Amino acid sequence: MAKIIGPLFSNTASGSIGPRLTFSVRKSGQQARFQRAQKDVNSDSQNTQRGRYTSAVSWWKILTAAEKIEWMSLATT
Repeated sequence: MAKIIGPLFSNTASGSIGPRLTFSVRKSGQQARFQRAQKDVNSDSQNTQRGRYTSAVSWWKILTAAEKIEWMSLATT
């Protein structure tokens, strides 16, 4: 949701309205721009990493609370 200071199309507005229209204040002044959708690149290395992450999440979900606490304590040391 846009954070509006003063009425829209007036002094200043910043933030997004919907997924694509973004208002901001730059050195050159108030700006409204269209945000293009990001492309999802599916390279082999990204797909491999995504698979590893999905597998790790699945394993994490089946751990008991005590096992999770033990892993979290190891991660902070």
